[in-house]
Amino acid sequence: MGTGKDRRKRLLAIAAVAAVLGAAGGAGLGRAEPSPCDYKEFGLDAAKFFVYLTKDSPYRSWRHWPGREATRPQGPHGPRAVTYVNPAAYEAIVRKDTMAFGSLIVMENRDPDGSLRSLSVRIKIKGYNPEGGDWYWFAFAPDGAAQAEGRAGVCLGCHGKGKADDYVMGSPAR
Repeated sequence: MGTGKDRRKRLLAIAAVAAVLGAAGGAGLGRAEPSPCDYKEFGLDAAKFFVYLTKDSPYRSWRHWPGREATRPQGPHGPRAVTYVNPAAYEAIVRKDTMAFGSLIVMENRDPDGSLRSLSVRIKIKGYNPEGGDWYWFAFAPDGAAQAEGRAGVCLGCHGKGKADDYVMGSPAR
């Protein structure tokens, strides 16, 4: 039988493991809320945001939007698209709930031959633009050059028709 000191060490070790698992989002155990994107870590500067999406938290490591692994959108997205969502957005989609603040959606807009045409990106930021669903928009060229950002009129002009579905087109978020 261990001493009181040994029991305290074991309890501290168990508490440390629990804290690590909690910080890691439950290590895939489905017990913790999915981590939203905290844009404050890197700001909304388009160049920094592109680095975040492609290097710091590579969007291609995220899940596809269920049912949107490859779609044929209309309008400015081109003839082919692949849509990725961060864990917070994915959980909202699965629960058929409104997108959580910190949700990120990245759509690769592709030409018929599969080459990347552009990236359409949006992040939901509480209080940013209530009239536009609180979405902050980015459009990037394949090389990362920003083509649009913020309250992008070209994005809201079309996605504004999907207000009832959290400004999501083609397949409702909820």
